[in-house]
Amino acid sequence: MTGATETTLPGLATFKGLVLGLIPYALVACVAAFLIGAILWAVGAFGHNPQHSSRGKTTLIVALVAALLVGGAAYLVGWFNNVGKSVSAPAPVTQLVEPAAPFLSA
Repeated sequence: MTGATETTLPGLATFKGLVLGLIPYALVACVAAFLIGAILWAVGAFGHNPQHSSRGKTTLIVALVAALLVGGAAYLVGWFNNVGKSVSAPAPVTQLVEPAAPFLSA
């Protein structure tokens, strides 16, 4: 039984096109979230509201990590694909095991 390859999967080209088309929108959303977090942090800091300030810092970090993941997704997928291709199962070891000799009593 053989598995499907990239060339035999129906609709793969369309799916790749959709995903690649969504990347710019995801990056714009990450920039928007980054700006909202910065504004929230500034308002919280100037208004002496530690909850808003903390929420703004968290939003900044989440937006930054999300932008890095979206931007580096193609590289990460390619790297994991290459690592997966290089991994192989060890060759099966077949050893003949002889049954233990019974103890001979004299």
